[in-house]
Amino acid sequence: MLFNLIKPLLILFSFSLLLGQGREYEGPDDPAGDPSAERTGYMTGNRVLIFFKNTTELSDWPASNASKWPNNTDGLKMVDGIGLLVGAKVYIEDDGDPSTVDSNPLTDPLDLFGPNAKDYHSLYYLQTSYREEMDFDPTGTVEWGMYPSFGYFNESNEYPALSYIKGSWPGWPGKSSEDDISSWSKGWPSTGFETKWNGEWDGRFGRGITYADQECYYVVNDAQDQEYLGSEDFVKYFPRSDRLIGDIKPDVTKQYGAPWGGIGIRVSVRGFQWNNPQARDAIFWEYSIANISDHDLKDVAFGYWVDNGIGDDGSDDLGYFDIEIDMSYSWDINGIGSGGRPTGLMGFAYLESPGLAYDFRDNDGDGLIDEKRDNEAVSKVGPTDGIADLAAFLDFYKLEESDLVEHWDADEDQDWEDGEDLNNDGIYQLSEYFGDDIGIDGVGPGEINYTGPDLDGTEGNHRPDFEEGVGCEPNFNTTDVSESDMVGLTSFRMFPVPSHAASNETYWFKNDQAMWDVVGSDSLEEFEGNISNLIEVFASGPFSLYQGRVERISMSELHSYDALAGLNSSSHSAPALYELKRIVQVIYEKDYRFAQPPKMPTLTATAGDGEVVLTWDDVADTRTRDPFVGNVNDFEGYKVYRSTDKYMSDPEIITDGYGTPMFKKPIYQCDIVDDRYGFTDFGLVNGTGYNLGTESGINHIFIDNTVQNGRTYYYAVVAYDYGAPDIGPGISPSENNAVIELDDFEQIRSIGKNVAIVEPHQYASGYIPPTVVTEESDLLGSGTISPFIRAQGSILDGHKYFVTFGVDTISTVSGYDKGFQYVTNEIFVHDETDSSFIRYQEDTSKYIGTNLFYRDSSNYWTLNPNSLVSTDVFDGIQIEIDPDVEIPEFSYSKSGWITGNGIMRVTPSESEGIKMPWKYQIVFTDSDSAYVGVASSGTVRDETGSSIGSDKIMQPALSFYVQNTSFVDSLGQYDIMDVAIHDVNGNDSLDIYEDRIFVGAPAGSRWRGTAFVIDFQLTTESTFPKPGDVYQLDWNRPFFETDTLRFTIETNDSLDQVELKNGMDDIKVVPNPYVMTNMMEGAVTNPFLNQRRRLLFTHIPADCVIKIFTVSGVFVDEILVNNTPENGTIHWDMQTRENLEIAAGMYIYYVESNQTGDSKLGKFAVIK
Repeated sequence: MLFNLIKPLLILFSFSLLLGQGREYEGPDDPAGDPSAERTGYMTGNRVLIFFKNTTELSDWPASNASKWPNNTDGLKMVDGIGLLVGAKVYIEDDGDPSTVDSNPLTDPLDLFGPNAKDYHSLYYLQTSYREEMDFDPTGTVEWGMYPSFGYFNESNEYPALSYIKGSWPGWPGKSSEDDISSWSKGWPSTGFETKWNGEWDGRFGRGITYADQECYYVVNDAQDQEYLGSEDFVKYFPRSDRLIGDIKPDVTKQYGAPWGGIGIRVSVRGFQWNNPQARDAIFWEYSIANISDHDLKDVAFGYWVDNGIGDDGSDDLGYFDIEIDMSYSWDINGIGSGGRPTGLMGFAYLESPGLAYDFRDNDGDGLIDEKRDNEAVSKVGPTDGIADLAAFLDFYKLEESDLVEHWDADEDQDWEDGEDLNNDGIYQLSEYFGDDIGIDGVGPGEINYTGPDLDGTEGNHRPDFEEGVGCEPNFNTTDVSESDMVGLTSFRMFPVPSHAASNETYWFKNDQAMWDVVGSDSLEEFEGNISNLIEVFASGPFSLYQGRVERISMSELHSYDALAGLNSSSHSAPALYELKRIVQVIYEKDYRFAQPPKMPTLTATAGDGEVVLTWDDVADTRTRDPFVGNVNDFEGYKVYRSTDKYMSDPEIITDGYGTPMFKKPIYQCDIVDDRYGFTDFGLVNGTGYNLGTESGINHIFIDNTVQNGRTYYYAVVAYDYGAPDIGPGISPSENNAVIELDDFEQIRSIGKNVAIVEPHQYASGYIPPTVVTEESDLLGSGTISPFIRAQGSILDGHKYFVTFGVDTISTVSGYDKGFQYVTNEIFVHDETDSSFIRYQEDTSKYIGTNLFYRDSSNYWTLNPNSLVSTDVFDGIQIEIDPDVEIPEFSYSKSGWITGNGIMRVTPSESEGIKMPWKYQIVFTDSDSAYVGVASSGTVRDETGSSIGSDKIMQPALSFYVQNTSFVDSLGQYDIMDVAIHDVNGNDSLDIYEDRIFVGAPAGSRWRGTAFVIDFQLTTESTFPKPGDVYQLDWNRPFFETDTLRFTIETNDSLDQVELKNGMDDIKVVPNPYVMTNMMEGAVTNPFLNQRRRLLFTHIPADCVIKIFTVSGVFVDEILVNNTPENGTIHWDMQTRENLEIAAGMYIYYVESNQTGDSKLGKFAVIK
């Protein structure tokens, strides 16, 4: 009896809890969706290309380029469409009077199922956006679907917001100002009508944060859906009774003044792509669906509609669904697609489902009951508090019981990590561990865009924080995929494309109730044996979406090549796809914090005659931080790819273990000298490792001299990291993606900043190139310094530079300030035009390639003496330095008589001479006391370093003196070197023809060191040098800190008219004759497009006119040439003035210079 009383009380208590879960939505207050806000874009961040609209629709039909895998010339369309499905069943109270409008929603379970349940109507909704079979208004002109909101993209741009195109972000100030955050007019919608983060990407994980290589972001709502709100409807649902379409943005283009319709949902959409070799064949989509209405939605289901189009060749697909891992995949029955190309297969992995946080069950089997993503951290609890099933919890999260610690109550899965503020100043220093306690902007110390602790106090407060519409700390709330009691996949169906015949029962979007039967049912079908054009529907539900709450759904589209025999077998085996699904699962379970490549370099290309000069910045090797591997700089190297097609498919020739082309072969590669090299033995992609390089050292310039003039080349410079060998089975190194986005006509729509499109060319007739004017300079260093212009478009005309060096002292001569052995280990370039600031620098902390070399045995750094030292390119200039020597070497070639002659032997000291490696002059006079030695004591060593003991004469008087001409004192005088005598015959007196004279440091009364030894033992009185004779000794030295070379960049705007006149005879048409095609014509993959024909005129003046005639004199076309001054080529599209293709035959051309009037007449032939 007691149990019977308690049971109803428990049910009523459960219902009362459910009724209290709604709240006002606290995120952005968006305007109603508007068709005029629709934008289209392409996700091209890896080998999966997909067209998308910012309405939630992916791909399109019949467009053949709306999806492609792989994204190269061999790729094929794989899917005709993907749509987000949001189904709902809304209950409206029936007042029993058919003459009145019923509009009171019922959301209380007691009103629906209690003992005193009310009568009600059921309204069915299927919210989506798709190309066909949608609901329309009675006029058939307004589609009732989801539309994008303004505020999440640049309204003057044609793109949705893409992470790599700043011009697609709201408030964009223009290309020239986009890096100045203060110039942005507005930011991203935040809470209410507030905005945030001007000029920085609104990343899923925070301000300016992009963990993926490419990310897109947009927001839609269903306000325009007026179904059940017409004048003829007697049962109506008003999701936001106080809102009308156009009340926030009055210039809305559709249905102004109509009530806010639909079910009152806001959908935030993000797409992610990684170019990591293990993930480059997958794309992720995440949808955050908020109930912004005034009411709870009791029965809701989320899902996807997938229209297969494997190979773009008709209805010959098969499909299979693996219940164990929630993945379906489809393939072409014969593996042959359009154009006879192999198709591969497409998988669709269902990753995240909505949470059931109020059903008192553990729906996802993680040992937690009703964990929530949006609860607030209030207090700390014990290690096992909140865990219903400890064993299940430890197994699900792969933990040991010893891993469990005191944690915040809202961090149910215990993965939010607090920081350690060791000095208790409330601010995390770089040397302190800050964990996840970095504030709701998601940016922590060490990040490029870190500006200090969050002003709202959320950073360093030792508590996980979240604010709707603003942001969230890592591993908590919206950034933690596991903090939700996910319902899982509840419905999967696979069926042929439904009939388009009029019916309210077919599975089409306009048939809301029929679609609710699909998405709201509990049914998982495993295999569709019919060969057809397959539709797949995934869904989770029904569940309750309470007012103000947000639930998520996410999926991944993934591709592979797998053997057709296995796919068509009873097991439908697809090993490559399943391995990719494993990586996809890792990415998802890591909260999409997968390995990201280094920062993307900015590439600059300069076209020359038969060469292309590529230069790029150093942001990748200096500013990279990867949170996936502990926020360290994991940069490893650069690769340069070159292609002659827009899909960058030329270099993709390195295959995986299955023989599938997977990796690109670079034309140049450089990497850090860090003992990481060769092919990785971890993170293998179908058995293939990643090439880390050969320890070559880092450069930021490459000159490609294997190109043909007139041909278009596509270059990409990618930075790569060294991977993560110790995470799981090992994560392969990641590299930047190379984005070349094409439109429907295969014209370039946009390119990434690490991509350059270049056409090498002959120089224009009469062109005078810029020059480097170097000033004469007397350098101590014996090497050479040679400035070159590498990138003419980047030079600064008239700028004057000077080069200096830094040195490291290896050893010294005691007491003598010019007695030291040194090496050169720094390079400085100063821009003298701009206040002599240091424009370029290399030192031991940052140097290019192997420009600096470390002698571990002697513990010093030096310029590499074994190769030419080439700087990076700056202001279009590169400097080549030949150091000549590492340590000083006596130069016999530079030593000798400069005045007079005589016989004298000079021997440099092997041990002490290199500490005084200067230029000396021995000056002979007619005075027998031209110099008198100063030193009176000290050990005197000979040229071998051996002491001569007491056999010495100090303070001798000589008829010559030795001066160090490498330096002058404050009075402009040279130092005079000291001398001592080696008394060879031991008679205590100077015998000039027998004794030896030691020249050393002028360091006072004590002898400090011997520079060299002079003797006249082979000399006679007649061959002894005469007064006025001068002998010079010199050394080959490293560059010294006083060495300065000045040079100036000079350009010339005039023409060499003589050269132009003579050069007119060099004008040619290439190829001549034109036969069918040539290598300058780019290929097209779209079978509905014609190849674009091109002829090349070479050696023309930069400013000229070209007229083309038939041999009978009919005027065909005119080309007005206005090239940059150096470019002496122009292409002709082989079309007439009326844009008609020319006929085969012989043609006459006439070229005339607009500057000089010089002309050239020639002919060419066209054979088709």
